[in-house]
Amino acid sequence: MIKILVTGATGFIGRELCLALAGKGYQVRALCRNTNHPYLIKHKNIVPVQGDILYPDSLKKAMQDCTQVYHTAALAKMWCRNPDAFYDTNVIGTRNVLSAATNAGVAKLVYTSTCGVWGPTLNFPLSEDEPRIVGFPIVYERTKYLAELEVQQFVNQGLNVVTVNPSRVFGEGPVTDSNTVSKMVSGYLRGKWRIIPGNGEQVANYAYLPDVVNGHIAAMEKGLKGNRYILGGEDISFNQFFSTVGTASGIKHRMLRVPQKAIKLYSHVEQFKTRLTGLPPFFLPEFADRLKFDQKYSSQKAAMQLGYRITPFGDAMQKTVDYLKQT
Repeated sequence: MIKILVTGATGFIGRELCLALAGKGYQVRALCRNTNHPYLIKHKNIVPVQGDILYPDSLKKAMQDCTQVYHTAALAKMWCRNPDAFYDTNVIGTRNVLSAATNAGVAKLVYTSTCGVWGPTLNFPLSEDEPRIVGFPIVYERTKYLAELEVQQFVNQGLNVVTVNPSRVFGEGPVTDSNTVSKMVSGYLRGKWRIIPGNGEQVANYAYLPDVVNGHIAAMEKGLKGNRYILGGEDISFNQFFSTVGTASGIKHRMLRVPQKAIKLYSHVEQFKTRLTGLPPFFLPEFADRLKFDQKYSSQKAAMQLGYRITPFGDAMQKTVDYLKQT
């Protein structure tokens, strides 16, 4: 039986990836800091392994006899009390995983990055070979980009690594600080999210969780060494997004359109509050600036080389809404 290690096994993508692999008959080692974590999925083919990507010895033990590794663990929050935690987790942690995989003789590793490494777009959807057009004001995106540089170094040294770049992932799963899309949908359902930024025409790319999980597995099976694959969905405006949520839920809220200048001002107030009190901010200026731009991405390469398939946004949102209403 093939043994596979999944880091970030309690994360939004990692937990569903563990379940999908276990369902295919693989023996999955689910790396997590807490083996009693409520988000850890129980299955006869899933073995919880206590460890941390910042502790190489735990990785060495977890990877023993594994031929495949999926590295999904990351710090994906908007804000962290310790700003160095982003670099530690996303860059040093990734370096530790890559090093451990090399030493363990792992045959292939799939690294979960993000479309955030490309950032905002202008007129057309970006593909894997496009350059980034702006700087890196958002620390998560910057550290994920640096982690991709680490990946490339290990690829150059001979390690078989394939990178996947999901866009904004949503679907059936726990609502956490890292899962901003589910937070928006859940907030709308509870009547607590009534805001549409600007004129609502800003566009982002939304990827359905089962599609992304299947894309990970396809990347392991078919992905070419050293390549990147965007795992996205449809490009959807804020207006389309909340209209679709309203249709799927049968709940129609009157939405408030807030000018982007007002959002930027509010973000500065939140930033000041955080500096003064140490309390987490609701929004930050760099994220307010992002609302000025579209985020359009093309999954054509993944479709051609991996057989990646995109679930229609309306269908995916209906399943997501039904799940959140039940839970």
